[in-house]
Amino acid sequence: MSQRTPSLTLISTDTLPTRHAVLGASDSYRVVIAHRMSDCAAAWRLLEQQSSPAIFQTHDWLACWMETVGKAQNAEPRIALVRDDNARLVMILPLMLRTHMGMPVLHWMAEEDADYHAPLALPYFAQTCTGSMMRDILMRVANQVPDAAALCLSKTASEFAGIRAPLSLMPHAPHPSAAHAITLTGDNFEDFYAAARSKSTRKRDRQRRRQLEKHGPVSFEVADTPMRRHQMIDEILAQKAIWLKSRGICDPFAQDGVYAFLHRLVDDQAICKQLHISALTVNGEIMAGNMGYVQNERFYAVIGSVTDGDLARHSPGVLHLHELFKWCFANGVKVFDLTVGDEGYKKEWCDSRLDLIDIHVPLSMGGVALTSIVRARGYLKRKVKASPRLFTLATDARRLVNRALGQ
Repeated sequence: MSQRTPSLTLISTDTLPTRHAVLGASDSYRVVIAHRMSDCAAAWRLLEQQSSPAIFQTHDWLACWMETVGKAQNAEPRIALVRDDNARLVMILPLMLRTHMGMPVLHWMAEEDADYHAPLALPYFAQTCTGSMMRDILMRVANQVPDAAALCLSKTASEFAGIRAPLSLMPHAPHPSAAHAITLTGDNFEDFYAAARSKSTRKRDRQRRRQLEKHGPVSFEVADTPMRRHQMIDEILAQKAIWLKSRGICDPFAQDGVYAFLHRLVDDQAICKQLHISALTVNGEIMAGNMGYVQNERFYAVIGSVTDGDLARHSPGVLHLHELFKWCFANGVKVFDLTVGDEGYKKEWCDSRLDLIDIHVPLSMGGVALTSIVRARGYLKRKVKASPRLFTLATDARRLVNRALGQ
């Protein structure tokens, strides 16, 4: 086990805090760690009703993840429940303990597979929480997970639904990518589309559709049975795998448990009501697809795919996006969330940006080395993404390496 440092008292990205530094600012708060999701299911669901989190922080979504990916990765829940002096639950930090670089590290649950991370918190608590309170709460969490070498909370939302995230008060670094969303203004898609895109772009889109129609009937399908949902997921993932391989990118959906997780969502009685799987087809063959969620008048577009065949030149992905917009207008959706990533098409459409942050707190001497490496990686990634030239060089190098490895 790593050697502890007993004297420093401040959490920062450069210094090691003591686990036993407790500030008077939050003496009225009590932190309890749950080791099983079932132990806090009722309290978690109640807090969901009071705080309206994104689907990625809901108990049912994360339970599906823990039963599949989490089990495959030997992740252990370390769920922090924060209560005030009246024993009222004011915040939940859905954490897990997992081995990283050979050391046990506290991460967000579903670290790679959730698009946003954040604690669940009562609005009043999120608005009144101070930096010293948040710091103390994290130390109380660390005190109850003594084997953790570090706390690494990546891809953390700086705010949600207009409310500042308490963790944004902590020392942090910007995540290499931001998230982007579109406010669906106007009464219908046509008005929105005319305001969002130029006349020449709309003309080009009509030409694309006519070209597709020459190859057969073009349809937009929303899967409405479990069997069709499972089929569509398979086809979307197959298309995505080809697209990723052609760019030398390792397929994250091929990781242990991820395939089972996505299919588990279809069969979960609570999540399936929010799941939205759709495709643009030509002659019944999927040209572009999407797996997402609909929650609180917000559409989360999570996994998108497009064919690599000859018809890809007619931009079926763009036309599928239009159909998703039309569906959202018809079903009362107000915000279309394209989630994490700085792809060019997102910047063309989106009118809001959500900055994400990374928080790395060493909790042992070994954790100092680990968080230093993780922060350095994040810094380099931000620099590469900020430079078109470096990004192109990195992409080409990654493609060559993966081809050499046979991936």
